[in-house]
Amino acid sequence: MRFTGAGDSGAAGAGRPLLASGLLAGAGLVDVLSAWAYTARNQFTVETGQGVYQVDITGWAWLHVAVSAAVTLAGLLVLTGRRGTVPLALCCATVAIGINLLLLPYAPIQAVLAVAVYGAAVRLLLRYRRAALARLPAPAGPDRLSVPRRPGRSSPGPPPGSPTTPG
Repeated sequence: MRFTGAGDSGAAGAGRPLLASGLLAGAGLVDVLSAWAYTARNQFTVETGQGVYQVDITGWAWLHVAVSAAVTLAGLLVLTGRRGTVPLALCCATVAIGINLLLLPYAPIQAVLAVAVYGAAVRLLLRYRRAALARLPAPAGPDRLSVPRRPGRSSPGPPPGSPTTPG
């Protein structure tokens, strides 16, 4: 059973990717706020067999803020339905997944949840993009005519006056 949303026209894959856009915008906004909190916290303490170390991730946190803001903006831009917004959102979400995986040791639960939401949004965007490409008409080529054929015989027949002409 397939349910259509308010933005869908009823056909499978039609409309705009509203769920993917909402996931990206929401996860990006939560990521911005959590990364902003990491900019205030200067250092993490790591205890190993050789001693205790202070690890400063402020630079990574600012990069996380910037990427998350880009993801939020890309998620909102997908709502416009413009041509290049889906590839932009795919790129931003992929970079955000990478950043979250790099910060996995410092915030494991938040990173796993963010990667899961971004991954779901990427999957939805790829399905939308595949459905949109399938709706495009096939290009004209040597095996396809750019003008539709008339129904009936495929060739006009022999020229008049030829020996194969009846009559």
